[in-house]
Amino acid sequence: PDQLKNTLQELRKKSSDMSSSDHLVFVIGENGFDLALKLGISSRLVLKIGNWMGPVLVAAAQSDIRKILLLGYQGKLVKLAGSIFHTHHHLADARLEIIIALAVREGLPLDSIKAISSVDSVEDAWQRLKAIDLDMANTLWFKLAAEVEGRSAAYISRYGSWPINIGAALFDRQRSLRWSGPIGIQHLKSLGLSLKA
Repeated sequence: PDQLKNTLQELRKKSSDMSSSDHLVFVIGENGFDLALKLGISSRLVLKIGNWMGPVLVAAAQSDIRKILLLGYQGKLVKLAGSIFHTHHHLADARLEIIIALAVREGLPLDSIKAISSVDSVEDAWQRLKAIDLDMANTLWFKLAAEVEGRSAAYISRYGSWPINIGAALFDRQRSLRWSGPIGIQHLKSLGLSLKA
């Protein structure tokens, strides 16, 4: 709770210093924060939020933030695609189940789905699927990022109606920015960034 309180105070401070064209970039931890700075994003636009994704998203909308980029490790942000908005592993973990459900919905071959059902992590699922079919793997991960965007917008809409655009950009274990949803692509372009090919 103290961490959330401090994060909300930092959010209010940052929102008061932003223009309506600015993007606020949410990162969960140090890896995301370091990557954001290495990518050239100004530290005044980066907010480290810990695992409190849901409450901080709502607070940002209430603070009249218009553009948010969720920049995070694929194995963490995947939880948002399953509507898990407190991302600490002690509270909820359905990462592989979310990937498998998305693979089923997207019509991946049963053999590919079975191949990723026996792995231990999201990174391992990515590596296994990439070895089978790189295009199929990338398509699924881009869908994953889009799902993060959609579920985040739906989460906020439960608490009110605000003009906010939430984009998602995911990085891999090597901290390469690899996938984003359609809104995330727009936000990255506005920030002068692009995905690694």
